[in-house]
Amino acid sequence: MTIIKKFEPEEPKRKFPKKIIGLTLGILFVLTLVEIWVSNTVVVYGEKFEELAALQTNLVMENQILENEIAKDSSLFNISSKSAQLGFSSQQSIKYIR
Repeated sequence: MTIIKKFEPEEPKRKFPKKIIGLTLGILFVLTLVEIWVSNTVVVYGEKFEELAALQTNLVMENQILENEIAKDSSLFNISSKSAQLGFSSQQSIKYIR
């Protein structure tokens, strides 16, 4: 009795090994966590930046108000009126000592 068996080449199966699938899922999970952390950090820094921008705007307005008050108080009319109140007046005639 003879056994005749035909050997046909088997096509290689294209299955991914479980290690590669597990490693890919693990990397995707870690990347998702990193993305969530980065988004949260950016939001926190955005809120801090917004608070600092509001403080800057308030300081600029306060600075402008103070500059206007300084300009008003140092005007020539105010200086002359205050000097007149304190007893300083313009000289009417010049007297020379001989």
